[in-house]
Amino acid sequence: MNLKPLLTIWSRPTATLQYLKNETSIGYAILIFAIAALASGGYQAGTSGLFSALPMGALIPLFILLTFVGALISWVIGAALYQWIGKGLFGGTGTFSEMLRVAPGATLPSIWLAPVNYLVILGYGKLAFEAPPVETFAITNLPMGVYLVSMFLTFALGIYSIVISCKGIGIVHGFSAWRGLGVLLVVFVIGFIAAIVISLTIGIIFISIFSL
Repeated sequence: MNLKPLLTIWSRPTATLQYLKNETSIGYAILIFAIAALASGGYQAGTSGLFSALPMGALIPLFILLTFVGALISWVIGAALYQWIGKGLFGGTGTFSEMLRVAPGATLPSIWLAPVNYLVILGYGKLAFEAPPVETFAITNLPMGVYLVSMFLTFALGIYSIVISCKGIGIVHGFSAWRGLGVLLVVFVIGFIAAIVISLTIGIIFISIFSL
């Protein structure tokens, strides 16, 4: 299976996205997410401290699996929103199937974090997966230099992934990357409002339960 998009996403992003749209399958998209989950080593997902009582041999596969499943769910929901909003609000012409094939292109840059993620895991073991004690008011168990370098690289690749998303949405819908950015902003607003509504609903439910 052709893995050249891992390289060409840097030098020829538009051509790479066109390749994903025209030459690949849904199975190829799933492969990209599987590679991305393996590349993370579970480290990015594990920094919340969840399941930190488990041994390393169980932690890493568990978080890789959770990362993969979460990515698949986000992929389908995101592609549906990009399709619906791009077509309904911005006059796009693409199909849901095309969006499903192109959307994973934004994940390709993050795969290159694999060396950093696994070096952190090798160097610091379970500390990389554990949340710092609340009483310390610390943001990480890792040395601050290591943490800042990791966060900087994650942030930088995240910005490039946003650019790739804008280009991909534009390619699928037949409009500019700037309109693609507009689609992303609308999706962000919808997600933000949904998060507030869900949080308020859960809060009201808990208050109602404990006030009985």
